[in-house]
Amino acid sequence: MRAWLWAAVLIVLAAAVGVACGGGGDNAAPTPTPIDRPTLEAMLRSIALKPEDLPAGFTVTEERITDNEEAAVNDPEGPTKAKERLARWHRLLGQDSTYTASDLFGTFVNGGTAVIRASINIFGDEQGAVDALQWGRNSLANPGDAATLIPGVSEISELQGKPISFPIVGDETVAYEFTGTSKVEDYQVNVPFTAHIVAIRHGRGVAHIVVSAIGGAKPGPEVEQIIRTLDGRLGQTLR
Repeated sequence: MRAWLWAAVLIVLAAAVGVACGGGGDNAAPTPTPIDRPTLEAMLRSIALKPEDLPAGFTVTEERITDNEEAAVNDPEGPTKAKERLARWHRLLGQDSTYTASDLFGTFVNGGTAVIRASINIFGDEQGAVDALQWGRNSLANPGDAATLIPGVSEISELQGKPISFPIVGDETVAYEFTGTSKVEDYQVNVPFTAHIVAIRHGRGVAHIVVSAIGGAKPGPEVEQIIRTLDGRLGQTLR
């Protein structure tokens, strides 16, 4: 079981939130969001998770910054409609990062969190972020939609999703749990998983994480810790 395996499971459910899926804000009026790419990239990197933000034993397996065309490629509504929707939301730029447990086999045997995926998106105005989070909320309400979005597995069965209780973080919070069994491409192995997806909006920023556990385990307190870290950095960067 290699790193890309469970990165795929993560991308699975992260795609359901997609680019749609920021913490509590202050009362000061937001300053205009810069639109030049170098400045936006620097902002995204300042918000992104650092190694010290993660549980021990995780390594980064993917980091990429996406414009609207790149973000639309795997959208459930297709790239054409997705680009139109992202433009309507005034999405400026986003970043996706995936972190995988170094010992995936041990995680599978003993149970534990296997993959963490974090996505950050900056919008030109707050309404775009509000609309994006609502779209993500609607998508997560249908597990069937999530099942069609899981790359890297040949099939997924018994997928079920439900909203879960979660502290309010940021201006808005959406939290779901998905359970199911996936068959990995090139490996005739059925792997049960439990994934928690939490999305937050902070002003004109939206972030979401997908934390996927295997071996009979469920994601733990790292979910809230990570989302609060992202919330704080969204507030600092987009103030």
